[in-house]
Amino acid sequence: MKRRGFLAGISAVLLLGLGCQAVEGDQEVLHVINSWNQSATILIPGLKTNLKLMQITDAHISVSVDRETNMTKYSERMHKAYTGSKRHFNQDTTKTTFEYLDDVLQKAKKEHVELLLLTGDIVNFPSVASVEYVCDRLKKTGIPWLYIAGNHDWHYEGLEGSMDLLRSTWIEKSLLPLYQGRNPLFYSEVIQGINFVGIDNSTGKVSLEQIDFLKTQLRRKEPVILLSHIPYDIRNEGKPNAMTGFVQTLLSNRSKIVGIFTGHNHHSAFSFTGNMCQYVSLPCFQGACFVVELKVMEPAR
Repeated sequence: MKRRGFLAGISAVLLLGLGCQAVEGDQEVLHVINSWNQSATILIPGLKTNLKLMQITDAHISVSVDRETNMTKYSERMHKAYTGSKRHFNQDTTKTTFEYLDDVLQKAKKEHVELLLLTGDIVNFPSVASVEYVCDRLKKTGIPWLYIAGNHDWHYEGLEGSMDLLRSTWIEKSLLPLYQGRNPLFYSEVIQGINFVGIDNSTGKVSLEQIDFLKTQLRRKEPVILLSHIPYDIRNEGKPNAMTGFVQTLLSNRSKIVGIFTGHNHHSAFSFTGNMCQYVSLPCFQGACFVVELKVMEPAR
């Protein structure tokens, strides 16, 4: 066996067993993670039925068409950065971002995924053509999806304006089809007994309105899965900032929040506290997706 393959095999075995069981309160959630395969099983007490999810993040789909040439000077660098071939995250192959998106969507269909979680930077900049391309691919799967924006989804480099203004402008001009009528900054969808809450933190901060919305959702009976783009500092290792109040809300409800799904960093990480695990997933532009099976936890005998 080649040394590279041997080491990869060892890593796969070690990572297969990565898991955490919460020990606080009456509700206990078990996370069993296979980092090599980018998958997890989350066992949840009281869940009535199983649900299979796929998280897709940081696809950076970049479509440039003649009708948008007036924005070329703001998109040219990012377009060049992501239209070439990229090496797969764990295979000795290279493909384009378009091919990788098609691959993961085919995987979703083949593995009977029931819900797609799109956690930002799905497009490379807010090109209408890019959004149309992604929506077309998503609709062809027949699988419902939830979307929350990343910082690149609404950002044209060098375009003047505050982040809040640019985000609201390009949500209206380009991104609305991805939300399918949901509030772009915060929303809730209860699906098979799980409350999926989307919170847009793509400007690096959240508002008091978003915090209040999350608190309202946490008063409901359903366990919560949170979707955002930028990972939260749930270990409280950073200095106080605009996210501090929001993070404190997360930490004080770590028995109710099952998982947080994010991207942005282009690497994989898992942070546990209470029942809650924050999943930071690898980018789709490297052929990655994260498959999660939410399963009923059988009572101990």
